[in-house]
Amino acid sequence: MSQSSIISPNKHLIYKSNMLNILLLFSCLVPVLLSFVLVTDGAVSSFRIGNNYYRAGIPCLFHSVTGYNCLTCGMTRCFIYMSDFNIEAAWNINAAGVLLYLFCILQIPYRLILVFRPKVKIHRSIVLFQYLFLVIVGIVAVIRFVVQFF
Repeated sequence: MSQSSIISPNKHLIYKSNMLNILLLFSCLVPVLLSFVLVTDGAVSSFRIGNNYYRAGIPCLFHSVTGYNCLTCGMTRCFIYMSDFNIEAAWNINAAGVLLYLFCILQIPYRLILVFRPKVKIHRSIVLFQYLFLVIVGIVAVIRFVVQFF
């Protein structure tokens, strides 16, 4: 066994394409995991330590200035409701958030496969489905944003 394989037995984790997959994995995994830790009453999000609740997140600057919801208003609360399997409340807060949560859930096993089995051939239709799904999330978010003005 060479010395380099002792130092770095998983060389495939260092490749640029894998770094992108690791980044995407964590960008999907972290919000989903945090949504299991946070709680919400529908108005604010907070986390609990002992018997005390501490407010989580920052207020939306767009909402503070204009009084209207931005494209991502309610996304944290939506993720929390989805983690509690309260799909109706999540949909009422932000429909695009429900779709984005589902996208993140689907991305976690997909990215794990790509990170640990980089030689697996990924069918082109899976990649197209990902792009299409994100476009649909964007369209739903824009429609929700525009509808509030009428």
